[in-house]
Amino acid sequence: MTLNDISLQQQRVTALEKLDNAVCTALTNIELDEARKYLSEALADCAATDTTVPAQVLACVEAADEHLGYSERMEARTLLTVAHRMLARVPRPVLPRPSTPGDVILRG
Repeated sequence: MTLNDISLQQQRVTALEKLDNAVCTALTNIELDEARKYLSEALADCAATDTTVPAQVLACVEAADEHLGYSERMEARTLLTVAHRMLARVPRPVLPRPSTPGDVILRG
C-alpha cells in the first residue's frame, strides 16, 4: 500500500465521518436551510473523494433533505436517525498512523 493509497483511504474515512457529523448536526434543532447546507456539503465531499456511501444511507439522507425542503422536520428526523444508525455500522478501514518520537521498533 503506497502513501497515496493511504492518503486516499484517509480522505474517504474523513468524508464518511463528515457525513455522519452532518447527519447528527441536522438532527439538532438548527435552521432547516443550515441543516440542508451541511448535508449537501457532506454528500459533495463524499462524491469528490469517490467515497462509497451505502445506497440506503444515501437514500435516507436525500429523502431527509427533500423533507427539510418542505419544512417536514419530523419526517426528516426519522430518516436522519436511520441514516446515522446505518453509518455507525459501516466498517472503516484501520489506517496506520505516523510514528511519533519514542515509538519502539520491534525487530523479529
